Amino acid sequence: MRDSQLQDRFDELDAARALGDLSESEQREWTRLVQEEGFKPDAELDWLVAGLEGAHSSSAPLPNEALRETLLVDSQSFAALAEKAAIVSFWRHPALGWAVAAGLVVGFFLFGRPGERLLTPALARQALVQESDIWRQVFAGTESFSEVRGDVVWSDTKQEGYMRLQGLPVNEPSERQYQLWIVDPSRDSVPVDGGVFDIASNEELVLPIVAKLSVSEPAAFVITVEQPGGVVVSKQEQVAAIATKAE
Repeated sequence: MRDSQLQDRFDELDAARALGDLSESEQREWTRLVQEEGFKPDAELDWLVAGLEGAHSSSAPLPNEALRETLLVDSQSFAALAEKAAIVSFWRHPALGWAVAAGLVVGFFLFGRPGERLLTPALARQALVQESDIWRQVFAGTESFSEVRGDVVWSDTKQEGYMRLQGLPVNEPSERQYQLWIVDPSRDSVPVDGGVFDIASNEELVLPIVAKLSVSEPAAFVITVEQPGGVVVSKQEQVAAIATKAE
């Protein structure tokens, strides 16, 4: 059985390839995984991207009828492919995530799905901060990450939250990744994994929190630097930023 991290890495690269967003070094890495490890490009993902590009084309303002009918009949497969293109790519490459998310908004609109609206993390965060039970604190960078700015918002009721970050150094995913931890003393002494993510630019980013377990009384949110793929329990040997509940 292939290593799961290697499979995740190939899925990541293949999603970027389908959207035309591979750098030269990533193209070489993707080619090596295909030729030496036997991974296969996802033809259905190519088909999905082609359909979305057709929807945006000036010569084809609407998808052709065959594409429309297929997507309407097999909406579950469409959603699964959309998740692969958007979510797998998002953590590693935010710009790629935005591109796919934007395409999916147009796609759902064109395919006749009234009432279903996909929000970017930034817009979803704006909606969340209007809730009454919001936990919201500013991130403080540690000595080695003094340029970090941003905040975290979290809703216990919705089990939903977002980080707004700027100043974290751009990382190389094959060498290290950032990981969020949610400290909740009411449930356990071990922090809850809030998701692994990458920083691809110096621009301000809004990232969704992906809590692996339910959180009821968060006391702090901590960003650490970990090995590729993250860890189950962090030694917190390299802490980048902390947002702590005010006393």
